[in-house]
Amino acid sequence: MVLTRSRVVSGMAALVAAALVLFLWPREEPGVKDAVTRRIIAMTRSAEDKDVGGVMEGVSERFKTTDGWSRQDVHRILAAQVLRGQWVRVFTTDIDVREVSPTQADFQARFIFGRSQADKLEDLARDSVLNAYAIEGTFEKEPDGEWRVVKAKQRRLEPSELL
Repeated sequence: MVLTRSRVVSGMAALVAAALVLFLWPREEPGVKDAVTRRIIAMTRSAEDKDVGGVMEGVSERFKTTDGWSRQDVHRILAAQVLRGQWVRVFTTDIDVREVSPTQADFQARFIFGRSQADKLEDLARDSVLNAYAIEGTFEKEPDGEWRVVKAKQRRLEPSELL
């Protein structure tokens, strides 16, 4: 087989067309449960990275807690807790997401904050200061297509509840 200029150009055009088809092929969006679980995990990682803005990206402007906290209140509390200069480990356990509608989901999760060098939850209690919370709330898919928490209530967990 002789490679002519037209065959090389045709082959390159076919490769470009195949790459475009793969790149532009519509991707299936994750389900509601997966999308909200991913958002919770991303917010947890942002807290560990001391990226308060990254956490707040998942909190709606309409956010309210049952205690009357607004988005701004949560921002101030997070900044104070996360930016203290000590190492913060954040573990999320028992994530349970229930789809209410295609644009709304309720969730429950436990968040454990520790000032420690621990890499595993099992090691966190040894030389750490721990705070743990059970949080229940609602995520909604906002007009920009992002999932954000719009309401929540929290309850501080006792050390015995972590076992």
